[in-house]
Amino acid sequence: MKGRFAIRGCSQSTKNEEIIDSSSSVCGLLSLPDEVALNCMAQVSRLDLAAVAMASKRHRSLVVSPELWDVRCRMGSMEASLYVLMQIFPDPSPRWFILHPVQRRLKPVKSSLYADPETGSCFVVLDWGICTIGGLKNGKPTPEVSFFDCFEHKVYLFPPMKMARCGASASLIDKKIYVFGGCWDVADSSNWVEVFDFKTLTWDFLFVFTPKMPLNIQQSVVMIQDKEKEVYAVDEDGQHFSFSPSKCILVPNGKTDSNPEYRNDWLSFGPYLLCRGIGGRILWCFPYQFDWKEVKGLEELQQRCGCDDIIKLCFNSATTIAIFWKARPQALLELWYAKISLEKRIEGDLWGEMEFSGPVLSDSSTCVNFLHAACVYG
Repeated sequence: MKGRFAIRGCSQSTKNEEIIDSSSSVCGLLSLPDEVALNCMAQVSRLDLAAVAMASKRHRSLVVSPELWDVRCRMGSMEASLYVLMQIFPDPSPRWFILHPVQRRLKPVKSSLYADPETGSCFVVLDWGICTIGGLKNGKPTPEVSFFDCFEHKVYLFPPMKMARCGASASLIDKKIYVFGGCWDVADSSNWVEVFDFKTLTWDFLFVFTPKMPLNIQQSVVMIQDKEKEVYAVDEDGQHFSFSPSKCILVPNGKTDSNPEYRNDWLSFGPYLLCRGIGGRILWCFPYQFDWKEVKGLEELQQRCGCDDIIKLCFNSATTIAIFWKARPQALLELWYAKISLEKRIEGDLWGEMEFSGPVLSDSSTCVNFLHAACVYG
């Protein structure tokens, strides 16, 4: 977990560390040696850990400690939690929410007062949190990079990028974050790509050889090709590219998508590429082929969505996906969520089964800006 400590060292926010009086008498769990106490707590669910943290300052210090995260990881007791970033008007600041695993409602997360950009950010999921990169603040692109720690429910600041970016695309490969495009003032091969190295905690421009400089990346996803991780991407003209970090080259694949704006939220799901289409449809294809087909078996989902398109597709766990869409019953604005499992049938088609669907948020607001959703383990 050296990386976790290093990232927290990047924080530019003021933090008042809690001082715990170790001389005070304790009993029960805290009377055990720290190693034993951590092993016990590592087997408790995230939901119950939140209750344990409310018992005292010392309980909370153990619950949010990096050591507990390490033990849970080694013991295989990590749980998938679904986080959502939304701006609910008239509140000007976006807020993080977590999907309660029992109540199946989105609960606001109490985090620091740092305000995420209103729109145009790109996101990268790390082992224990989510990076928000660039976007619009006060109507202008920003180089700011923040990190939402899903274990502590705190927001930290990374070193800013060299370029202010909005509408960029970001990918995580081998402990480095690659950010493509999003430059409004200047966009050439010398500044089009930036890379953040977790070892040095610095941003550097990356010169990428390409026979054609694409427009802004519309969608991108990390896939494995010949045992090497690559970024597959499509620009707003529908041109498909692949990027190899080891070769530092961006290569057009010769494929064109006539409607890239209708193929959003790319996901790498085993050997498949998933995206959300229109009319409540989820599409799939094999990488490099880009022959999109509809996931079958989700007719009930399309009936529930009605004319409302899916606004977000993301992972719900390692084996399931989640989708969100908006509905307007009476005077309320409702955000609906569905959990879907996928399987490949003998005939070669990909089928989905809806395990749950229902409203997860109701609000009297007339507008909700849905910014991001991601599955994080902890």
